[in-house]
Amino acid sequence: MKKNSILYISMVLTGLMLFSTACEDEELNPYVEPLPGVHAFGQFAADSPTNFIIEQTGEDLNINLQWISVDRELEVEKIDVFVLFNESYRDVDNNPLVAEHGGDEGIFYTTIEGGELPANRENTTISISQEDVLNLYNGTTYDYDEDGTAEDVFDNDFKPSRSNDAPFISGDNFSIRWVLYTTDGLVFDSWSPSVCTELPGANCSVDWILECGQVIKEPAQDYTITFNDSYGDGWNGAAISVIVDGEATEYTLADGSTGTEVVTVPEGTTSLSFEFISGDYDSEVSYSIVTEKGNSIAAGGPSPSVGAITLDLCVENE
Repeated sequence: MKKNSILYISMVLTGLMLFSTACEDEELNPYVEPLPGVHAFGQFAADSPTNFIIEQTGEDLNINLQWISVDRELEVEKIDVFVLFNESYRDVDNNPLVAEHGGDEGIFYTTIEGGELPANRENTTISISQEDVLNLYNGTTYDYDEDGTAEDVFDNDFKPSRSNDAPFISGDNFSIRWVLYTTDGLVFDSWSPSVCTELPGANCSVDWILECGQVIKEPAQDYTITFNDSYGDGWNGAAISVIVDGEATEYTLADGSTGTEVVTVPEGTTSLSFEFISGDYDSEVSYSIVTEKGNSIAAGGPSPSVGAITLDLCVENE
């Protein structure tokens, strides 16, 4: 019988963290309300872009954030928001690496409190642009070639394509995270992986990338979709829909832990897009999409966002 996770959260005051253990029989009870604690849930507003667009430095992303008191006993009085900026690069030996410029915690961005802080399970909106992130990280240095000399992140030979018009480029990715303060003096600054990835209506960050639009310049080619399932029994109804000139075809993993599908998009195609269709156990599901040129243009999961898949086309469209 297949098992999934039911969450039991215990609050450890000395560490100011939440931990969990997991055990679930999905046929008996798919979800049990956690024990006392607070967490939060962030998602892009319905009318907001979901990624930065290259050279559109002033355009805001709007993120709705709500705090949740599980048993309504604890009340949040303040939320601190931090911004993380990670940069993909290759070292002098051409090894792919990631520079975590904000470390694990990021740089402080804003505080939500007083009249700006909504009630339990109600949204407040955080707006952030490329200009905002640049202001936070401007002057940051990093030792790219590990020779003991740090270079300016926004003016270095490893990324000559950075400019005043395009301070962020392909391979950059971003997140916001939050710290919750309750009225009785508790601080919640981290949660278990189960809360971050499996608990309905909860997460630990909102993530996005720098993209170059969503139109593939050369859509007619082969695309390799790789399907992964952490439990090993297939995607349980989830699928990736490939829409070619308005005609949709669904692809999935029928069984097992991994599989691939090569999708050939014919010559003469004028529009191509991809969508993720939700199944019964999305927390087990992940995927990647790689073009004929060898570029990874999309990856998602576990618990991929439902609907249109955002493509990373900066390298593909060069």
